[in-house]
Amino acid sequence: MKNKKMLLPIEKVNPGMKTAEVVFNKLGNVMLWDGVALDSITIERLKNIGIEEISVHVEDPREKEIKYDYDSPQLFAAEYEQDANSTRQVFQSISSGRRLDIQATDEIVDSVLRKSESNRNIIDSITQVRSIDEYTYYHSLNVSMLCMIIGKWLRLDEYHVRNLTQAGLLHDIGKTRIPLEILNKPDKLTDAEFEEMKRHSEYGYNIVKNSDDIPPEVAKAILTHHEKEDGSGYPIGLTEDKLNLYSKVITVADIFDAMTANRTYKSKDTPFKVFELMQHGSFGILDPIVLNAFLNNVTTYYIGASVLLNTGETGIVVFMNKQNLSRPVVQVGDRYIDTSVSKFVRIKEFI
Repeated sequence: MKNKKMLLPIEKVNPGMKTAEVVFNKLGNVMLWDGVALDSITIERLKNIGIEEISVHVEDPREKEIKYDYDSPQLFAAEYEQDANSTRQVFQSISSGRRLDIQATDEIVDSVLRKSESNRNIIDSITQVRSIDEYTYYHSLNVSMLCMIIGKWLRLDEYHVRNLTQAGLLHDIGKTRIPLEILNKPDKLTDAEFEEMKRHSEYGYNIVKNSDDIPPEVAKAILTHHEKEDGSGYPIGLTEDKLNLYSKVITVADIFDAMTANRTYKSKDTPFKVFELMQHGSFGILDPIVLNAFLNNVTTYYIGASVLLNTGETGIVVFMNKQNLSRPVVQVGDRYIDTSVSKFVRIKEFI
């Protein structure tokens, strides 16, 4: 597709355009890398932090492809709910004793892959409040979407990105074999209940292992998505050299979505709290290449976000500290608060 590079005032930048150069803020910090697809929320956040113009690729309208407008939050939300409902049907079918419906699964995977340029909407959808009773279905869909974009950030080819998307969708399929009184228990599980819960990865592997339509590496990732680099995971206790890439990606996506969601036994954490735990508390547990690809990219989507501080003040995130991603710089009125320096000021929640 032909396109040309143009420097446009931010007011003239439209959703669907891609950055042609790195976007810096007034302090010289990177806000967006080149080649990033812009959407309405990202454009608005650039305006919020004082960006006046950026260089973008402008497509030749004579060669413009017809494609779904997934930049529209409304359209994305409608498709997202439809995909979640389809995921629910797949899981409930297995719970009732039927075989895995590969055609239905492939349709969900295809729908997720069509949203591959909608990272902003994907990230925003993950932080939405969902029904606790529906957690497993939304979580499976969220992990599938995260696996897809992490695969792209790792520059994997289409074959592996599709496999990752499928593996993320099915990683918790074994929970269809866990009794509901354990799965939805609001209190701490007993030792026996926890051991049964841990078996969901084995159950999931057994559900998919004999399917000709599930690649062996996808089945293995379903079995090993709770393994850790240092061998402290389950069900086998494998170490980094025994784990395939799909498993490593699912583990990162699974942790991020699980920690930013409301659960039966805990309230969700802010993404910034999760960034802190993943960046500084996962040495030897998560694959560093996958983790860095995830954190270095996903954190850019929170620049320009409106937040509530624990002081009661509201502000806008204007810069992510790469050495401490949980402590960004926040603009409050005419002041800039570096939360990595302040001992007391923290982000409480998004608004």
